[in-house]
Amino acid sequence: MKIKPVKGRPMLHWVGKRPIDTISNYPAQLVETYDVEKPEKEPTYDRFKEGPNLLFHGDNKEILSTLLVQGFRGKIDLIYIDPPFASGADYVREVALRGKREKLEAEGHTIAEQIQYSDIWANDTYLQFMYERLTLMRELLSDNGSIFVHCDWRMNSYLRLVLDEIFGEFNFRNEIVWRKYGGHKNTAKLKFTTENDTLLFYSLTDRYTFNAIFRPLSEQTIKSEYRHTDENGRRYAIPRGRKYLQGTVKRVYLDTNPGVAIGTYRISNPKT
Repeated sequence: MKIKPVKGRPMLHWVGKRPIDTISNYPAQLVETYDVEKPEKEPTYDRFKEGPNLLFHGDNKEILSTLLVQGFRGKIDLIYIDPPFASGADYVREVALRGKREKLEAEGHTIAEQIQYSDIWANDTYLQFMYERLTLMRELLSDNGSIFVHCDWRMNSYLRLVLDEIFGEFNFRNEIVWRKYGGHKNTAKLKFTTENDTLLFYSLTDRYTFNAIFRPLSEQTIKSEYRHTDENGRRYAIPRGRKYLQGTVKRVYLDTNPGVAIGTYRISNPKT
């Protein structure tokens, strides 16, 4: 099966960089089912588009290739990945338990498991690893789809350029910062702490699905800010500050649509 060329201009080069032109089919083997009658031997899209979930175990590149061959190309609406962070940690060899000073030696693992759970990379190898898999994910994503790539400070700048090349820099939607800790870590080493991870948000087209999230307002805010009432009895606030261009937004209404939590809001600019 042929793979489409990348969308954006190359912005990052590394030793051994090569695109994926074609893929091979790696047949999946059914291992276990739960509450499914007459399970399918092959995970085709037509069978699973409205059916039970699928859980794969194996090399993710081979699994992505299998999904493409089995009809999932352009059918996936949401992809979230938590790839290796290139942290330099070896999660196979030693395991540190909370509250214990010593580290425990891990039990024996296969070569494949050692590769999967080791996060020690040469920079060029890591970039090629991600480049190939993100290219396959782009092929799976639908026109309404979105992809979120979870990373941290080690590789986020590299991944941003790789994603710009694969999805097109014009399809970058947002950089979401996730603060992991509630308090501050030890600053005895005289450096800023690293308390956040990054989620890089891209889409395939500008027709991606986005569902806005509204935050409930406190009763105090409703009483103090939304103290005005229009001719239809709806409460609203008169916006202040630079965030609203003068003359553009006249009123901010409380959202009273059925099924929406009371106290959420939306911005409205009625003609009257």
